[in-house]
Parts: sequence; C-alpha cells; structure tokens
Amino acid sequence: MSALTVRQQKTALRSEIAAWQKAALGIFALSLAINLIQTAWIDRLETEHRDTEVQLEQAERSRDYAIEQLGAMALQAERDKQARAEQAAAYEAVGAYQYIGECTVTAYCSCEICCGQWADGLTASGIPAAPGIVAVDPNVIPLGSTVIIDGQQYLAADTGVTGNRVDVYIDSHDAAEAFGVLLEKVWLME
Repeated sequence: MSALTVRQQKTALRSEIAAWQKAALGIFALSLAINLIQTAWIDRLETEHRDTEVQLEQAERSRDYAIEQLGAMALQAERDKQARAEQAAAYEAVGAYQYIGECTVTAYCSCEICCGQWADGLTASGIPAAPGIVAVDPNVIPLGSTVIIDGQQYLAADTGVTGNRVDVYIDSHDAAEAFGVLLEKVWLME
C-alpha cells in the first residue's frame, strides 16, 4: 500500500471520527436540552400539585366550617321549634287564645304585583299597610283581631286571602318573594 493511500485513509478516518464527534456532541446537546425542558416541566407540575393541595385544604376547611355551621343552625332550629311548641302549649293552657289551626303563611307588599288594583298602601280596614299587619279571610279570622304566628303578634287588618291562609305584610317585594310558603300554627288572641 502506498503512503498516499494510507494517508488518505487516515484523513478519511479522522474526518469520519470528527463527524461522529460532532454528531455525538449534537446528540448530547439535544439530550441536555430535553432534560432541561423535562426538569422545568416537572418543576411546574410539582408547583401546580402543591397549589392544588393548598386549594384542596382550603376547600376542606371551608366544607368543615359549613358543616359545623349547618349543625349549629339545625340545633338552633330544633330549639326554636321546641320553644314554639312550649309557647303554644302555654297559650292553650291560659285559655286566652283560640287555636285557629295550621295555616298557609305567605308574605306580600303593597306593590301592584302583590296587590293589583288595590296597591294604594292602605289595608282593607283603611289603615296604612305596615310591618305587623296580616291579610286574612274575615270568615276565619275577624278583622281587628290579634293573630299569633310563631310567637309573633300581628294585627289582622287586611283581606285578600281565603280559608286558612295568612299573608304577612313586608315592606320589600323581594323580601316578600323570598319569604316563601310556610305551614304554621295560628292562634287568635281572645
């Protein structure tokens, strides 16, 4: 083999080694970039996971507080119900009260939606509509009577309902709508 051929082979081999080194360096740089990207992505996921855990802990604390408050409200509602039952028994024992029965209790205000053509702010008995006034069926509860609902006293001064139904006056239409429909024991002061 001639010296030129050996030299050409060595040069070709060096060129090939240099090409492989460049390729290896490129692969190394690429894998390094991929590793850095993956590390940053994992860090971001871990941060999001920690944030999610914090939010979950806050939600659990809120839930626990809401359950605690709901329990307290249920206990208070039961106490109130018991107090109303005791008060009703006391009314009956005194004999100064007449039990009308369970009535449907709703609310109204003096707006046109609630009162229609009679939306002038006056009750059927001629006094101004105000808190503490109830609308009744005069055949069931006489006008001018003191009505007791859930321990509260009201003046029966308005009409517009029939049967065992009582409509409580409230100043605000939104509050009257929010009042809903209740079934309550109704007493009449004799």
